[in-house]
This record gives sequence, C-alpha cells and structure tokens, in this order.
Amino acid sequence: MSQYPQYNVNNEHQLIRRQNTYVLDRKLVTIHSEDRDTSKWPNSNHFEVELPSTLLNVQSMRLVEIQLPANQYVFSNNQQNTKIQFQLIPNVSTQSIIYIALANNINNPYTLTIQEGFYSPDEMANELQNGMNNAVTDFLMTDPSAASIGATYSNFKVRYDRVGQQMFFGNTYDNFKLQFNVKIDYDVPCSAIIGDNQSANVWEQNANWGLPAYLGFQKSEYTTTETSGNVLFNYDVSNIWLTPDPTYTPPGFDTFCYYVAGPKTISMFGDSAIYMEFDKFNTMDELKPYVERTNQTYNNDYNGRINSVFAKIPVTPGGQNSQIFDSRNGFLQNVSQYHPAIDKIKKAKFKFRYHDGRLVDFKDNNFNFTIAFNQLKDEIARDYVVRVPEEYRL
Repeated sequence: MSQYPQYNVNNEHQLIRRQNTYVLDRKLVTIHSEDRDTSKWPNSNHFEVELPSTLLNVQSMRLVEIQLPANQYVFSNNQQNTKIQFQLIPNVSTQSIIYIALANNINNPYTLTIQEGFYSPDEMANELQNGMNNAVTDFLMTDPSAASIGATYSNFKVRYDRVGQQMFFGNTYDNFKLQFNVKIDYDVPCSAIIGDNQSANVWEQNANWGLPAYLGFQKSEYTTTETSGNVLFNYDVSNIWLTPDPTYTPPGFDTFCYYVAGPKTISMFGDSAIYMEFDKFNTMDELKPYVERTNQTYNNDYNGRINSVFAKIPVTPGGQNSQIFDSRNGFLQNVSQYHPAIDKIKKAKFKFRYHDGRLVDFKDNNFNFTIAFNQLKDEIARDYVVRVPEEYRL
C-alpha cells in the first residue's frame, strides 16, 4: 500500500480557486479655491486641502470639470512684463526751457510702467502713448525751470495696425530710441515663485521675456524712421496717424516726425493652456522650454520633465465670463492611471502654472474643479441581467 494519501480524482465537485474580483467605484470630489486655508495658502494658484474622507485603492484619477475665471491678468509685475524703456532725442524748439531740460537728460532713459491687467491691442496702444508722454512730463516736473511754467509733453503717438497686427511708435517732433535691449529689474515677491520650473528672471528666456516681446519686438535697440510727410494706413486714409508738428519749429529749421514699426505681430493674449499639478500624482511628461544648445556635445540644455503635470487645461483669456471645461466636450483628455493602485489619499495639493513655470495670476478670483477618483473595491462577482425600460433611453 502506498504511503501517500489517496485523492478521488473522479470527484465531480472539484475545488475552484476564488477569483480576485473588484468593482471600480467612482468618487467625485468638488474643490473650490476658497476651500483652502488662506493663512497657509494666501494665493489660489498654489494650495492644499484635506479631502472629506480618505480614499482607498485609487486606480485612476481624472479632472472631469473645471471652471476658471476668464479675466486673468496677462500683464502683471509678477509676470515681469509691465515696463519698457525709451530715450528721447529732442530737436531744437522755440520752447527753450523745455528743450534745454530734455537736452540735458538725453543720455538718461525714461521708464514706462503700464497698469496690470488684460488689454485689447487698441487699449494697449493708448496706454503706451499716454504712459510715454506722462513719463516725459513727470521728468519735466522735476526740473525747476520747466516746472515753473507747468511744462507738459504730448508728442508721442502709438498706433495698432489692425491689418498688419503690428504696434507703431511715433513722435510728431522729437527723435527717440526704444531701448528694448536693456534688462529691466522687477521686484517680484518670493511667494510668486514656487519650484525650480519657474525662472526668477524672464529676461533670460527667448519668449515672453518682457513687455516688448508681447508687442512684437526683439531684444534690440530700435532707432526711428524720419519723414517730413504724413504717415497713414491705406485702409484708413481718412485718419492721418502721424504728421510733423511745426508749431515750435524755429525759423530756418525743417520739421520731421519719427516712427518705429514692430518687426513682428503682437502676442498680447496670454498663454493658451494652463497646467495643473497634483502633488505626488502627476503622470504627464513635459518638455523644457527655451532651449538653445540641443546640438552641442557639451552643455547640451535639452531637458524634459517626467510626471510633471496632472492635467492640461485650454484657456482663452480676455472674456468677461468664467470659462467651463469638462471631459465630455473633448477638451480635457487627462486620465491618470496608477499601477499598483494608490493605497490611500487624504490630502490634495495643487498648483496652477504656465508651461514655462510662471504661476497663473488669478488675483484671488475664485474658481472650482471636480476630480473623479476611481477606487478598486473588493466584491463577490455576480452576474446581473438588467432590463432598461425604453423611456429611460433619453
């Protein structure tokens, strides 16, 4: 007789190994920017919240809906794109006090700072024109002789060419230079820069490096074109934009006007996408912008970021109403899957930035979004036969 136990292999009721069967349970969590502790997270572009309940065995997540304020600032001090410098080269004038004051300051640049916000091209042209004239007027007020006669300045004209989509700077009497090759310093608070993705100084970038870049200019010094005739646009011949002003021209002198045209089209409407980071749970890869030495063997600056983004959100700045995006309209195709599943999630930390790392300046406007957390829940498998009434198929 065999010493090993005998089994009845002809048993019709063999043991069947239990299957690991799970159901995917979807938990929607809605989060508002005002849910954050403002004493710890003063800015809505970077904050952390504690979830109402601990989520277990999270297999995947998705941003299913987000409502963002449309009135986002494109131009702000934190974005380092609100200033330009120019130099005025005055011509001889019968207004001798003003001419002497300006001539004595010929080697010192004037700095214009625009108001923070969002601009249409025509609004930007008006802001620049008034700002340049005010910058010169403010200087004249510091000169005792010019201030004593209440001297003002109004010779600068700025025009947006709606057809060519270029910005034109002009002066009806004096020559000038646009010093866009000079780095302008900004006082940016540390709280506006989070992480090593954002450059502390945008001047080093080859795009979005300052206000001139948005106006269609490069990092160069621009000298003017001189003309004794009128400057106008053929699609608007009834309105002469720039004409020489002979009011204060001394006898025997010719009168000219001067202008500079932007070499490129304007790019004033901000970024077309906002990147949402979900701390520890990002799954989207991203390339590093502003590289310049990708073909070099040494000091090659090609770089990419692994798992740097949770969701990419298309935006159209400049509207008056909030923008709503959801996963059903095809714009949000951001599904993050995790293998193995995440054991538990209790807190959620978010950051909203642009591709180059600049934080979105919401100016504390409230917004909200919804994230779907798909959890694996153990269950005993059951086969259900469900009849759906025809009137439910709506």
